[in-house]
Formats: sequence, structure tokens, C-alpha cells
Amino acid sequence: MNRLYVVVEGQTEEGFIRQILAPHLQGFGVWTTPIIVSTGSRSTGQKFKGGGHWKHWHGDLLRVLREQTPGGAWVTTLFDLYGLPGDFPDRAAIGAAPTPLEKTRLAEAALQASVKGMVGERMFIPYVQQHEFEALVLASLEQLALVLDDPADLAGLDALTAELEGLSPEEVNDSPETAPSKRLMRHIPGYDKVLHGELALTDVPLADLCVRCPRFGAWVRRLEQLGPP
Repeated sequence: MNRLYVVVEGQTEEGFIRQILAPHLQGFGVWTTPIIVSTGSRSTGQKFKGGGHWKHWHGDLLRVLREQTPGGAWVTTLFDLYGLPGDFPDRAAIGAAPTPLEKTRLAEAALQASVKGMVGERMFIPYVQQHEFEALVLASLEQLALVLDDPADLAGLDALTAELEGLSPEEVNDSPETAPSKRLMRHIPGYDKVLHGELALTDVPLADLCVRCPRFGAWVRRLEQLGPP
């Protein structure tokens, strides 16, 4: 069994890794553990988790890589393209890129460059979700309907479904008004990211998510290949 650490932004992503991705990858001989980035700490030593500045993301990423011996555990990320920290490397170039795909590739390249020279550099697989983790929820709207019970929320879900017709979930863009998470919250007043997002994703086959979100699917297939021969 080979080990994989996934550095994530917050609780929703952590829950997804624990509940959905880790059991799937275990079937390929990959033991998977999520790690939420720290955003600071109290004088008592208690750490704040999730979000924050790039220096916190980078610090945790380097720490995890340093802890790996050559040929040890693999390390990957699950970060959102939307809302990258202002101090993220090459942030201006990423913002100026002409297409979402190019922005995502530049962000992943910046992550790879940020660990250059580290012992675990060759064991690092950078991944940035286009545009947000909530793209996976947009790929699971039928399942989301099953975990909502307020009529207003269900009506909003119908409106959201109509609004997204013809769009791939990963193509839903990243402005403060139209990013996947913003659309969910605007249309579904009672939407809870941690509760409803995780419940909806638990009910959809991972293979379906991979088809509906091709970049995400390519990442999952890459992780499947980390298992023993």
C-alpha cells in the first residue's frame, strides 16, 4: 500500500477526501490522508485551519514534503482556482491568462516551481480545481435535490439547473457573482457548503464526476496510478 497526502483548503475538501476519494483510491492500493492548511495559531499552540495566505499554504506544503523520505509518500493538492491568495506565486500572470484552462495550468506550474529543490519534489503532483471545488457539486445537482427539503431551496435549484444548461461544471466561471459557490448560495438560500455539498457528492458515483469534470477526472486517474504494480 502506497501513501498519499492531499493538502486541501478547508473542511469541505477534507470531508470529500476522507469520505469519497480515499476509499476509492484504497482499492488501487493508495492509502490517502487529507491535510488542511494552517492559517496561523494561538499562543496556546492551537492552529487555525483553512483558507488564508499563500505563506501558510506553502509552509504546510513544504513541511509535508520535508517529512517524506526519497521514494516515500506522494503529495498532491486540492486548491481552488477561484480566490487564490493575493500572494500566490505568479498571481498576476495567472489572472491575465486568456482562458480558465491556461490560468489553471499556470497555477499548477507555480505550485510545482514553489517546491523546486525539495527532497520530495519528484513525489509532488500539483492540482488546482477549475474553478472551484463546488464545480463538483454543480455536477451533482440531481443528488443535491435529494438532500434539500425547503420548497424555496428546491425552486432555486431548478432555476440554477436551467441557468447552467449547456455548461460543463468546470467551465462555470470565477467572478464574485458567478463562481460555482456564489451561484449555489444565490439560488439556494439554505445551502450549507459542508453539509449539503458532502451529502450530494456522497450519492453520486465518482466515475460520473470524472466524466462531468474532465480535469478532475484526469487528476483522479493519475492518483489511481500511484498504487503498487
